[in-house]
Amino acid sequence: MLDRTTPPPFRPIERPDFAWPEATTLKPGLPLWVLSAGTQPIVKLELRFDAGAWYEPQPGVAYLTAQMLLEGTQHRTAQAIARYIDQYGASLTVKVKPDTWSLTLVTLAKHLEPMLALLAELLLAPGFPTARLEHLKRLKREALRLAAEKNSHLARQHFKALLFGKHHPYGRHLTEEALDAITLDQVQQYYQNQLLAGCCGFVSGQVGDQALSIIRQYLAPLPVQTPPATTTPGPGPAPDQLHVPKTASLQAALHLGKEMPAQSHPDYLPLLVVNELLGGFFGSRLMRNLREDKGYTYGISARMVPLRHTSYLLIATEVIQAQAQAACQEIAREIELLQMVLVPEEEIQALRNHMLGAFLASINDPFSIMNKLKGVQLQGLDRAYYAQLYDTILQLRPAQIRELAQQYLNDLSQVVVG
Repeated sequence: MLDRTTPPPFRPIERPDFAWPEATTLKPGLPLWVLSAGTQPIVKLELRFDAGAWYEPQPGVAYLTAQMLLEGTQHRTAQAIARYIDQYGASLTVKVKPDTWSLTLVTLAKHLEPMLALLAELLLAPGFPTARLEHLKRLKREALRLAAEKNSHLARQHFKALLFGKHHPYGRHLTEEALDAITLDQVQQYYQNQLLAGCCGFVSGQVGDQALSIIRQYLAPLPVQTPPATTTPGPGPAPDQLHVPKTASLQAALHLGKEMPAQSHPDYLPLLVVNELLGGFFGSRLMRNLREDKGYTYGISARMVPLRHTSYLLIATEVIQAQAQAACQEIAREIELLQMVLVPEEEIQALRNHMLGAFLASINDPFSIMNKLKGVQLQGLDRAYYAQLYDTILQLRPAQIRELAQQYLNDLSQVVVG
């Protein structure tokens, strides 16, 4: 019988050795990464395209065009598509991000072929019914109105505009006026010229040779389109502060941060460790200060947000309005401490244990491992990135943390809504 009074022996976490997706192709020009693993008879296929908000001619076009794929084809209505997906107990989801958009299928392995037939039809024979476009616009309009009532949503919008500029692809946001101005012709044109560009696939789960053959059979007709050349905008505006008062609100949303090096930069991984120490987990300095000591907030987070062309630091929380200024001062104080005082070795060791343990928990199934690949593929990185992350977590020293904080954690933009 297991003796539960005796804890398991402690041992250091070694560099994780986990399966890595294999690179192949759907056809020449269309890359595909495959990870065949897992005990459950499930397949997850994600197709990702270089047609996110970065490429759209005006805000909302990429979102509406991608969403319209589920609103009807030349052979099925939106209702028929929904019934078909339910019939097989599968899911099909569309997600539009700043740089890319994706169509993700999750299905039982035995139903892969009929679901692939539907997937190919959605991508290659969309119907673009006018009534469904108006339906989507109504839903999105209502979502925008509801979101506008949330301080955190408004703070995020103002923060990105402050960071990058309100006309920058990463800084602009969708408004009701811009949504109303989008026409069916614009949606159809975006589909023809851009939506399927830069396709790459990621398939994981129980994926054998037969499943791969079926995937290639149905997706080989996808076009090989090169994303259009775009000019990377110059540096964003100078650091600034913005206060958007909302007298009817009891709380204030705080967003602080700045643009950071891209994920491929040598300082990015060390900055991940510094960020984690500052506000990346429940035992971070910001949580101990603003939540446990001061009682200003239920939670505060600091995270590095990677994008294709850059990244940025975001420190976010919500506090009672009267405590907003004090909370900002405490955030600045914690940053100053990192810049001036060496972090005790015992605190760094606790951080190492947390980060390595969290990483192990994030690679315990094939879908999660594929997410690790997707997390670095946009930057042209591979599994060596995670080996470097392990080494960085173990090797980063107090003096290096102080130097990074001095170099990067200054001149933060700040937005307070409320």
